[in-house]
Amino acid sequence: MKKIINLVLFILLAVNFYAQNDSINNPAIYRVKTEISELRNRTLECRVRNHTIIVDQPKAFGADDLGPTPPEMLSIAYGSCVVSTMQLLALQRNLIIKDIFVQIEGNIDFSKALGINDANRAGFSGLNLKIRFESDMTKEEKKLFINDVLRIGAVIDNVDNPTPVEYEIIN
Repeated sequence: MKKIINLVLFILLAVNFYAQNDSINNPAIYRVKTEISELRNRTLECRVRNHTIIVDQPKAFGADDLGPTPPEMLSIAYGSCVVSTMQLLALQRNLIIKDIFVQIEGNIDFSKALGINDANRAGFSGLNLKIRFESDMTKEEKKLFINDVLRIGAVIDNVDNPTPVEYEIIN
């Protein structure tokens, strides 16, 4: 019964997904529009669909520490993409997985942002991903499953591969 409910939910999500789509040539395109505005000090209000997220910096950086930093949001996006993609693949493959846990760690060198040294990247030097979940799969099957997750996750793809970014200054 739970699998039927999950399948129905997946179909409803897919219908909603396609209904939001504005592409005639590829109905699998999901357009994302995010708006970010300054609130005060260094606190930002980020809006996407009907959700609002506060992004800030730590007090040690002269901010109010009202929310995660942009790099922390990236790690949240990456980790939640891993979990969401695991859930989707399990549903598609009729697998039972539960108690998913993902931990992400990484270091950021602020030398470039502070004008001290341009030698290192401004962002994460790397991310260390730890995944735990319960399943009847063998260790080798779990590894193959996670390889598929890392191959098809949207945020994972954006982090693992260069993403073209264009900008324009608007009035």
